[in-house]
Amino acid sequence: MKDFIRDYATAAFRYYARCGMPRYEDMYRAAYNIALEDERREIVRVKGVGNPTQQAIINAEAEMDRRAGEFRDILAVEQALAAMRPEVRLAVKFIYFAGADRELVKGDIERRVHRAEIEIPASRRQIYRWLYGARVLFSEIRGLRIPGQGQWS
Repeated sequence: MKDFIRDYATAAFRYYARCGMPRYEDMYRAAYNIALEDERREIVRVKGVGNPTQQAIINAEAEMDRRAGEFRDILAVEQALAAMRPEVRLAVKFIYFAGADRELVKGDIERRVHRAEIEIPASRRQIYRWLYGARVLFSEIRGLRIPGQGQWS
């Protein structure tokens, strides 16, 4: 069976880990406050703006709209992790979260699965099945279309 969403879902899990596994609300609020403060500083330097506070809010909201996909990914990962069984969550964290700040190189996932099958313990096949299920769950929560599923298949 083809896994069309593997790379995207894997990247989303790894991005979530690289960000420090934040709660969606906290990350969104912090990003909004940073964008708003940056816009306020920028508008203060520019003369002739009618209402600087209102313009700063408009610009900060535009920045949040630009980053909407990033926030949806974080929310979907958070919800997927909450919906997973503990052993599946452990496998996802063990394999996708470890070394999230570095690029994956060929064989990384396979080596991590091998280590996980010893430490969790579970069979290699079971771990790959869990990872596939986690990616599908993430994709469904995120609203991604998966070829071969749904009304258009």
